[in-house]
Amino acid sequence: MAGDHAYTMRVGLDALRHLGAGLHGSIPAALAEAVANAWDADAGRVDIRTGPGGTITIQDDGSGMTISDANEKYLRSGYARREMGEARTARRGRPVMGRKGIGKLSLFSIAGTVTVHSAKDGESHGFEMRAKDIESALRGGAPAYHPPNVGAAGDLEAGTRITLTDVRPRALRPESLRERLARRFGIIGGAHGFEVSVDGTQIAAEDANCRGKLQYAWLFGGDGRGEFPGSASRTFRLDPEVEAGGITERVGGWIGTVEKPSQLEDDAGGGSFNRIAVLIRGKMAQEGVPGSLGGGACDRHVVGEIYADFLDRDDMPDIATTGRHLIIEDDPRYGALKEKLRRDVKTVRAKWAELRNEEGAGAALEMPAIREWFDGLPPRHRKPAERIFGRINALALDGDDARRQLFVSGMLAFENLKLRDALDRLDDIDVSNLEVLAELLPQIDDLEASAYYQTAKTRLKVLEKFIDLRDQNAKEKIIQKHLFDHLWLLDPSWERASAPEAMESGMKKALGGAIEGLTDEEKRARLDIQYRTTGNKHVIIELKRPEASTDITGLFAQLNEYRDEASEILERFGKEEPVEVICVLGRPPKDWENSKRREEIQNVLDAIGARIVFYDQLIESARNAYGDYVEKNKGVTRLATLLNRISKADRDAAGPP
Repeated sequence: MAGDHAYTMRVGLDALRHLGAGLHGSIPAALAEAVANAWDADAGRVDIRTGPGGTITIQDDGSGMTISDANEKYLRSGYARREMGEARTARRGRPVMGRKGIGKLSLFSIAGTVTVHSAKDGESHGFEMRAKDIESALRGGAPAYHPPNVGAAGDLEAGTRITLTDVRPRALRPESLRERLARRFGIIGGAHGFEVSVDGTQIAAEDANCRGKLQYAWLFGGDGRGEFPGSASRTFRLDPEVEAGGITERVGGWIGTVEKPSQLEDDAGGGSFNRIAVLIRGKMAQEGVPGSLGGGACDRHVVGEIYADFLDRDDMPDIATTGRHLIIEDDPRYGALKEKLRRDVKTVRAKWAELRNEEGAGAALEMPAIREWFDGLPPRHRKPAERIFGRINALALDGDDARRQLFVSGMLAFENLKLRDALDRLDDIDVSNLEVLAELLPQIDDLEASAYYQTAKTRLKVLEKFIDLRDQNAKEKIIQKHLFDHLWLLDPSWERASAPEAMESGMKKALGGAIEGLTDEEKRARLDIQYRTTGNKHVIIELKRPEASTDITGLFAQLNEYRDEASEILERFGKEEPVEVICVLGRPPKDWENSKRREEIQNVLDAIGARIVFYDQLIESARNAYGDYVEKNKGVTRLATLLNRISKADRDAAGPP
């Protein structure tokens, strides 16, 4: 048995800090280095087990190590086996993944202690490395660190077992670990004689890169790894050749798209798989190629793997950064690959848009109401309608309801197109041709009625959301913010309230003077005051603070002052038009609960063209008005009937409330 100092670890303090604690910092990335070492050791199987208290074991059935191997190769940082004539493994002839012998240090980025047991040629042994002890020894000037001997593992006859303790972070689900490890390798599975399992469940190709969620896929197939068991309904080919340094190289792998961007989200909260990775010798070298995806409609759906072994030829300079998990950006070989990928992504975008357009039209026309509308379009309008449905389908929408509503908007847009087309025809028609006008006017009526029907439905939904708000303060704040710009909250008949600029300026000045005459208490009680015109009526609206207590005598004098100032301004402009003054309150004024007194107050307010409304009353009355309109007019026009059928489909799909 070896003595206490049978093992010698040669590593510099800077290397330990940079390549250990600073190398990866994530469990999957660090474990990927251990899996890569197992590949290089000719292992056919790797078993990863997660245990309690932050413990992980990685065991392989590879060639194992003697004590001499451990000292000269494993514990020797910077052992470049390819330069030592070991570019391929001894038994299986695999291309070696490791290049500089430093990846194993990444285990210290997630674990405080690394214990290694190995067996080879009848020799079984073990040693333990503690990150703190190594750093302490090196900081003290020791030329090397001597890991303590922990003896042999009696149940290990061949291969290597690595045990990690004090693992950080500890929270990682086995299924998430399988997915992330699968993404980091393109050589896991029976086809490559390399099986990897996590807590007894084997990693499958389908675990990686959302392969089981792909809608379309573009295959390179340049190195024999272009085919894979994916879910893509349509597959296409991309040219595998790339010109690098005057030499024609070949790549393998694939680029795929999913139906919805949310399908690329990492369930473990580790970000998104929305990127194209570069793998070299079956192991990830770059998680995502910078600049390959721009975040457009198509790019948000993209995921992929590019196998580019030509980037890591033994007779060429190392293309990986010191950390081993990125590629040197300005290397010409990588530049050639990025340029090829830019062209390939452009090809994918164009085909994806075409496919989504086709499917968008099909998805829309599966709805009977839309099919009926579409069949009624003039032939010259059908192709544009299909294109707009396709573009809607290409949008990054995760809800079918939202997509259906956009289909409705598309229908309304094309009704406008038909109307514009009909209006353009009037220029070429004799004014005495009443038949054309008779044909055109119903189209205008139908479109206007349908458009307003949709507007009313939208407003009704907004108002119903107001009703659902249980927080009275939140409800009042929303109304305060939007009331002046959306006067339909006050009265559904006020569609487009506005104010002529000159009159508005004069009115605001006059109202400002009236406000100056208020007492300090009255000023504190008010929030804002605005002036609008609607139809032939001039409206002055004042918002009181919801919590303000109002004295009816003072309120009457204030509203009367506003009306007098407004009437005086109107006289200057030569107008004799009615003025209405509205005060929005949160609390009823004094004596409001007394019905007789309330009737007297109403009569006084009527006499000066004023009224009081309350925040809740605004919402309820407007909701009732729009609700009545929607109910009475849902079948008033052909287009409105079709749109209502689509909305009903939304409600039926949602189920009972």
